[in-house]
Amino acid sequence: MPRKKVTMYSKNRSIIISLCLTIVLVSCSLSFLQPSTVAQSEDATLKKYEVNNAFTGDLRHTIRIDNPTLYTVEDLKLFVPLIRNETARHYATLSNISSSIGQPKIIKDNAENIYAYWDNITLNAKQNLSVDINYYLLSFDTSYSINSSLPENYDKNSDLYRRYTQPEPLIESDDPGIISKAQSITTSSSTKLEEASKIYNFVISQVRYAVQDEERGALWALENRTGDCSEYSYLFVALCRASGIPARIQAGFAFYSTTETTEDGHMWAEYYLENYGWVPVDPTWQQFNALDFKHFSSMQSIPETTPYANYFFNDTSDAELVDNQTVAFKPCSPSVFGNNSFAENTVKAVQKINQAKSSLLIGKTVGISWVFPSETENAENTLSESKLILQNMLEQLDQTNVNTCLEKAEESNRTAWSAVLKTLALYVSVIAVVMLIAAVFLIRH
Repeated sequence: MPRKKVTMYSKNRSIIISLCLTIVLVSCSLSFLQPSTVAQSEDATLKKYEVNNAFTGDLRHTIRIDNPTLYTVEDLKLFVPLIRNETARHYATLSNISSSIGQPKIIKDNAENIYAYWDNITLNAKQNLSVDINYYLLSFDTSYSINSSLPENYDKNSDLYRRYTQPEPLIESDDPGIISKAQSITTSSSTKLEEASKIYNFVISQVRYAVQDEERGALWALENRTGDCSEYSYLFVALCRASGIPARIQAGFAFYSTTETTEDGHMWAEYYLENYGWVPVDPTWQQFNALDFKHFSSMQSIPETTPYANYFFNDTSDAELVDNQTVAFKPCSPSVFGNNSFAENTVKAVQKINQAKSSLLIGKTVGISWVFPSETENAENTLSESKLILQNMLEQLDQTNVNTCLEKAEESNRTAWSAVLKTLALYVSVIAVVMLIAAVFLIRH
């Protein structure tokens, strides 16, 4: 008889545990079935992108040119495009330019490319020149969330549309082959966003990566289905332009890690959507509507002064000069930008927002959207407000509202954790009540 009671108790205990686990699992499942209030509000307020990470680093660009000959070379020119403050991608501070040929002139073309420029350079026999350019960089890992119904039709009379839908050297968007391929790729597309996505998928699936010893261009990439980052980018931009989508090249530097030295530059692209602006695409690294924090742009189409290059050495002599570059990238503290700087406050804001996002994720996992829907909605909306303030900070490079951004993120974090704790307390209470009822049942029977 005692053995039978133990068996019955074990069975009842198993039933109780199963019941409790079922309650928790159902709560979690229901939490993920709740409608996304925050997504609706983001669409209504034109939230363009998510800032997933912020990073501060030090970049050093070194150029060396040697004259190994036994005679003097005169009237040389050197152009070095400078990394610009590209909102939503990176914020650059030029910390120092030093060279063996003195300080440069700073010039600009009408594509907003900015150059350090040296002219009237003379290199004596066996002489060399060197240039060091140092930056402090605040950069962002961004991903766009584009509602396809929000971008408006293009203003085809605007300067931007006319400029970035026309052909240029290496971007042969008026070539019949390019036009025909663009039409076949985008057939049955209902939006320009869908067209850009199909063009991107065509490029990454049809072009095989192989380093080229010279710039080949879009048409060559289409015909040969091979190329490096330049050909991937040229082809994407040419197909977009042939489809009536404004697109442009971005050239500069990109790194695989946060501590790296390279001798190469990199090229990627952007396409334009009304209301959203320039949207990043790196077909070579397979990043669509997103860009990591290790891309730094110094040139955009259409450059007038130089070709797409990290530097351009205009040597009209017959001398066999030797030139090369190294680019070193490493982390640095936000404090290098100065106390209470834009960089330091932005990093802090991104960290706070990520904390709130993690808290909400944990909360939804334990079922707060089902148990406390109003508090969950409040936490989501407050977090969305904080993200929008951060977006405006980056768009305008203005930290005026950084305290509001931090406060909103902290409020969202507190609200989410409060709901988590109350939800867990409720689960414990439910389990205790179930166990109490079960105990009473067992005692009576």
